[in-house]
Amino acid sequence: MPLSLSNSEALGRTYAAARMMAGLDQGGLATAAGLSAGTISNVERGRDSRAETLRAIRRALSRAGVLVSFSRNNGLASVSISFATDEGEEEE
Repeated sequence: MPLSLSNSEALGRTYAAARMMAGLDQGGLATAAGLSAGTISNVERGRDSRAETLRAIRRALSRAGVLVSFSRNNGLASVSISFATDEGEEEE
């Protein structure tokens, strides 16, 4: 059954997933982004999507190694995590 989300709700869930991938709670992301925890909560519920707020969140997530990107062609969002492997550790 497909999810029935508005664009703003889907955007909020994307940012929530990215935050969790970074291992941050809302307060931790808020501190890293220079925002309040209430603002992070609002973004994740799809209630705040001001460009400057989202840029601050993306910058903070990027510093934690989590990238949020959006395709201008199809409007899809993706979240990826980047990290350095330990020496001698092989990727599967």
